[in-house]
Amino acid sequence: MSVTLDLEELDQTVYEEVLARPELGLVELAARLGVEPDRVRDCLDRLFALRLVQASFEAPGRFTVVDPVLGMQRLLDQQHEELVRRHRQAVGHQQALVRILAGAGSAGRPAEGVERLAGLDAVQRRLERLALEARTEVLTFMPGGPQSAAALEAAERNDALVLGRGVAIRTIGLDLVREDPGTLRYSRTLLAGGGAFRTVVALPTRMVLVDRTHALVPIDPADSRQGALSLSAPGMIAPLVALFEREWGAAVPLGADPSQPVYVPTEQERSLLGLLAEGHTDESAAGQLHISARTARRIMASLIERLGARSRFEAGLRAARLGWV
Repeated sequence: MSVTLDLEELDQTVYEEVLARPELGLVELAARLGVEPDRVRDCLDRLFALRLVQASFEAPGRFTVVDPVLGMQRLLDQQHEELVRRHRQAVGHQQALVRILAGAGSAGRPAEGVERLAGLDAVQRRLERLALEARTEVLTFMPGGPQSAAALEAAERNDALVLGRGVAIRTIGLDLVREDPGTLRYSRTLLAGGGAFRTVVALPTRMVLVDRTHALVPIDPADSRQGALSLSAPGMIAPLVALFEREWGAAVPLGADPSQPVYVPTEQERSLLGLLAEGHTDESAAGQLHISARTARRIMASLIERLGARSRFEAGLRAARLGWV
């Protein structure tokens, strides 16, 4: 999620220039950056839309950046609102699909490619069979926060069967499971076996996709005890795969170090992130920390990689979301 920020590299460069040189107007910014004024205007439009830049009250025609910490909080608020909207939309679509499919089955006319599995035992038996039959990959949504010990134990057994044959496993859980010892232990076991685990703020429903040909979704997303629908029709599987890939691209990697279930940044890393969030350059932040600018850039590059971010700006947002700043 994270939700993408829709910021290009030039957007971030313009933001940094306005932060460092608020006296420059559009034409001066374009000249300094060596780009066409129209491109700078497009960047400013995006920054205005994200409320990271605003018109100067003191000098008409000039610009000023919003306080970086406030701007980051605004972006986090926007991300949260968008995640809630997407979550409600996805749940609505999923529930509508489930109602249609369940209704077709209950009317005595089973929908093609749909099988109703009544109760948790039937679902577990099907999961075990799919684990034996999987050939390429297993994709899983794990909503609902911390999982029960029985559910995690069953998942570990199935994962071992799958990973032992070289089948890929990718699982997405909720951010709050990072604080749950049982789920963290499960995720470490999955990572150690070669699987992958990421987290997001919200998920639409529980779901298991196998080889992009079969899927299990709950009959009632609000009550998994009722059982699941086993789907195999390509027209049903394709949108579920697309939904998973969208969430996977926005999710935050949990981290592959089994000795560190949740990475804890050092005081130096926290201080660097805090200074950069306040608008310091690498050089000025390095001076405050009594390290070289090269060391500051190296630390920041390591944090960007650890956070699974695509840019410094996105790394700052993810660090704030994790409470590092």
